[in-house]
This record gives sequence, C-alpha cells and structure tokens, in this order.
Amino acid sequence: MLGDIIARLGDKGTAEAVLIEAGELALLAEVREAARSLDMEADAFASLAVRRFVERADDDAWLHLVGVMGRSETPGLDALSTILRRAVADAREAVA
Repeated sequence: MLGDIIARLGDKGTAEAVLIEAGELALLAEVREAARSLDMEADAFASLAVRRFVERADDDAWLHLVGVMGRSETPGLDALSTILRRAVADAREAVA
C-alpha cells in the first residue's frame, strides 16, 4: 500500500485524500501550512517529503518507520503520516 500511495503522491489531491482517509485532519492542516510557507502545493510538499526521506533518512529514522508500520493496521497510511510529520517539523525549522 505504501508503494501505491507514494506512486500517486504527485497526482493532484492525493496527499490530502490519503490524510483524510487516515483521519489525520490536524496533520493535513499542518502539511498545507508548511507547503504554503514554502510556496508549494500540499501534494508537491508530500511528494518531496517522501523522496527526501527515502534519500536522506538515517538508520534510526528507518527503524522508527518500520516500528510504526509493524504496529499498524494501516501501515502505508501510518508510514506516510510519520514521514509528513517529520517533514512539517523540518519545514518549520527552515522557515524559523
């Protein structure tokens, strides 16, 4: 499921739909805000966040993500939420 989500992140509305499906409305608002602060659309922000995670995450970040997915009934949704929370925090630091 995570692979399917990642493959569609560039499509308009996908990131928002996935976060709504996951019940992550507060995170959706944070993603929109972070994207806006970087002059991006939410989908572009989400897609970039996942690409950066895949390219740059250290072993601890991957271990945390695997743990989240292992405890989840919806591992793909929870993995994306985890990655986006990290990206939102990083965006806040960059703007501050």
